Amino acid sequence: MIWKEKIQEFLAERLHLELHPQKSKIISLAKGIDFVGFRNFYYFKLPRKRNIRSMKLKIEKYTKNQFSYTKLMEIFKGWRAYVKWSQSYKLRKKIAVRIYKVTAHS
Repeated sequence: MIWKEKIQEFLAERLHLELHPQKSKIISLAKGIDFVGFRNFYYFKLPRKRNIRSMKLKIEKYTKNQFSYTKLMEIFKGWRAYVKWSQSYKLRKKIAVRIYKVTAHS
């Protein structure tokens, strides 16, 4: 019996639940599971790559004068509060340095 069948059997017998046939699959934790804005691994989690790209894009928009310094800082503070729930110390520091370099020339 494969893992998915064992899980389906447990859910049906003990919890009276069933898995959606097309939406459920068994994957390795080594690849990470995408859930609530993070890639979750067995012992740690990382922010999604698209969220990192989004923050970098906001910095680029600031350099093109698409919004103010105040708005950039609001966005960064919110993003930093979100990613601090993951193992992202170096990433947060790197983005902060990037913002400092961009805003120091303005």
